[in-house]
Amino acid sequence: MSLKIIYVNTPFWRAEVSRISLFYGSIDYEDIRISREDFLSAKMNGFTKSGHYLPLRQIPVLIINNYSLTQTGAMSRYCGKLSGLYPKNDELLAAKIDQIIDICTDMTVLFSNYRKNVETIIKHNKRKEFFDNIIMKKMKLLENILLNDSTFKDPKALSIAEIAIWRIFGWFSSGLIEGFPTNFVKELKTIQMICLKVENLDFIKKWISKTYHPDYVRGNYT
Repeated sequence: MSLKIIYVNTPFWRAEVSRISLFYGSIDYEDIRISREDFLSAKMNGFTKSGHYLPLRQIPVLIINNYSLTQTGAMSRYCGKLSGLYPKNDELLAAKIDQIIDICTDMTVLFSNYRKNVETIIKHNKRKEFFDNIIMKKMKLLENILLNDSTFKDPKALSIAEIAIWRIFGWFSSGLIEGFPTNFVKELKTIQMICLKVENLDFIKKWISKTYHPDYVRGNYT
């Protein structure tokens, strides 16, 4: 089986969950990191310069034996099943994991709205208000879900859900997003625990050493 992941050269959670899942499972795949210029061109015609098809003219895309699979959830589940990080025979656990992936997607969409309106938000000095009343509100709802379910609090358990949480909260708390504080994760105790658990896994440390720039800020969890 031939596998390729198409994305830009950044560890954003939408692609990183699939990348890390395959790395965890020692599954061979081609990690194709296209330039911004290549992506902008592909948004116009649906193909990268190397001829890879992007069905929705978006990335990431997972190419399976020349079939282009789009959407983060579908990609994450597929790679998770291959690597053992997504259940094949436990419907409730699968649904719980899906729930987390969907919430991460919701938060990403909220950020996209922030980015589209950032000039207006800055003009009216509403960056803190946006974070506190919209983004943080969603984060606290996720925290409550995790707090009241032992599934993701098991220190030995790992799924695509924990990887998604680690990366999206690392991104939100990295200081890379103007107007977002860097010290909020410690207020979300269950999320903090999950982030630190993933951050300290040996295979994650190997992945970071292999693919992350030394100066990249992965997040602030403490």
